[in-house]
Amino acid sequence: MQIRLKYCTVFFLVILTLIGGCSRKKRISGKEYIEKEVLVDILVDIHLVQSITQDRRYYRKYNFNDTIDMITPIFDKYHVTREQFDSTMAEYTRYPDLLDKVYDEVIMKLNVMIDEIDKQDDPPKKITPPEKLERIGADPT
Repeated sequence: MQIRLKYCTVFFLVILTLIGGCSRKKRISGKEYIEKEVLVDILVDIHLVQSITQDRRYYRKYNFNDTIDMITPIFDKYHVTREQFDSTMAEYTRYPDLLDKVYDEVIMKLNVMIDEIDKQDDPPKKITPPEKLERIGADPT
């Protein structure tokens, strides 16, 4: 009877530990980490810079070493260091569901930017083909 009571107690403690560990809300916080909202803005800017420099009109103007030079002003803009960014991203990779939520916000902001640009553009002009096309050097008959 004494052994059975020990097993029940151990089993009960294991179950409580598992329930307590699973119900804990995952959150990344601390002075060494970048706040989520700021991280989203930094990632938006980084992806904008990378997409511009990867454009075929610009890709020959920048070499691989230049990307560090292009990203450093982004860190300066948000008053963070490269080390803070790296440690924050490393911590987020430990919690893929949190990183997924961050990138959902990044994608949302980028899509809003695209929508704003689309609204600014003039509506596409309707191009009507001429009634009769003439070939160069062809007989007009």
